[in-house]
This record gives sequence, structure tokens and C-alpha cells, in this order.
Amino acid sequence: MGSLFDQIMGGMGGIGDSGQPFGRSASQRQRGSRSSSRASGSSKQHKNNNNHGDRRSSQRYRDIDDINYMVTGREMEFVPDTPVKLKGVAGPQNGMEGRIVGRAGNRYRVRLSSGSLVEVSGRNLQQIVQGATLVNLHVRPELNGQRVRLVAFDPVRGKYQGYLSGSSQPQLIRPKNLILPIGTKVRVAGLLSPKWSHVNGECATIKSFDSRESRYQIARMDGSTISIPLRNCFA
Repeated sequence: MGSLFDQIMGGMGGIGDSGQPFGRSASQRQRGSRSSSRASGSSKQHKNNNNHGDRRSSQRYRDIDDINYMVTGREMEFVPDTPVKLKGVAGPQNGMEGRIVGRAGNRYRVRLSSGSLVEVSGRNLQQIVQGATLVNLHVRPELNGQRVRLVAFDPVRGKYQGYLSGSSQPQLIRPKNLILPIGTKVRVAGLLSPKWSHVNGECATIKSFDSRESRYQIARMDGSTISIPLRNCFA
């Protein structure tokens, strides 16, 4: 039997009767290795779960921002002096700009920039938006606050065609990057809440803009008002 010192050191995992080196015993190391493997696996699984969570979170945000603008509804009702552009009209007048001067039954009377007067359906009119404001641009932040003239909207791409003041180069701009002027006629799109999804496709008029919440207050055709984000309507 060894000395008391040897027994104590052996009991503590030193060089004792087992002949194992100082530290943990073989069985302890084996158990520790299994625990370490489980911990490592758990850590990897936790990390993977976090990665999946990040991807799912990113996917949710992408889905929220992926608005379906291919909505239909009643024709927009324009008031006199609204600037418009003819679209889907046969002949050389297609694409010409003018202003609404009145109505003739269910058709609008438009004075074109050429001076001629035409009567067209509301389906053949694209509202021209003067004085929209660029916002929330991160790649070109120096353009935030500049005014832009919007002449068309592509519902498939979800972008306006617009021109910066003093520029003849067309720009493609998303609705979320524009504040439309008060009084602009818009169509609602992309509302996901079951309470409001039935409003998609409706025509409305912008009544005000809340800069703190970055939301419009819009008046529906039934006279009620609702608050919606910038991305959820287009002119």
C-alpha cells in the first residue's frame, strides 16, 4: 500500500493504483468526451436552428415586401385638371399627355398637349403624378427628398417610371420609396390582414401622410378612411 499522499493523489486522479496519468480517469474522459460531443452537437444544432430562423425571418420580410400589384377593381374617378397620359389607345395619340377637362357620359374629355380634344375611357388613362417625393433610399441616400414626376406604373414589376426634376433619364422606383402628394388617386394592393384584405383593388384618395409612421391616410369610395403603408397603394 502506498503512502497516504499516494492514496490521496490516486483518489484525485493522479498517478495512483490505476496507473493513469494525472487528470481525469479513462472512464471520466470517455464520459466527458461523450458529453462534449453531445454539447457540440447541441451547439451546432442550436446554431443551425438560429440560421434557419434568420432565413425564415428574412423570407418573411421578403414576402411582406413582395406586393401583388396585379389587382383589379372599379375604374379610378378623375377630377377636372388632372394630368394624364393616354394608354392602350390605337393610333399616334397613344402615349400623349394632356389634362382632363370634363366628362361625356362614361368617358373623359381630355385636352392633349397638341391642343386636340379626345374622349376616352378611364381604362385608357394613366394619371401623371407631379411632385412625388423620394424617401427611404439607402443606395443613393443623397436623392432622398428630391421631387419626381411619375408617368407610368408597371404592376408586373411593381415599379413606377419617373423623372427627377431637370432630368430626361427615366428612373424605375418602388412605391415604398415615394411619398405621393395629397389628393392623388390610388389603388390599394397587398393588404394581408383578414380584416382589410377585401380592400385590395379598391380605388381611394390620399388625404394625408404621417411622417412618423410612414403611412398614408386614404379615403375610400364609401367615405371611410384607413391608414396604410407606402407600399400598399399605387397611382
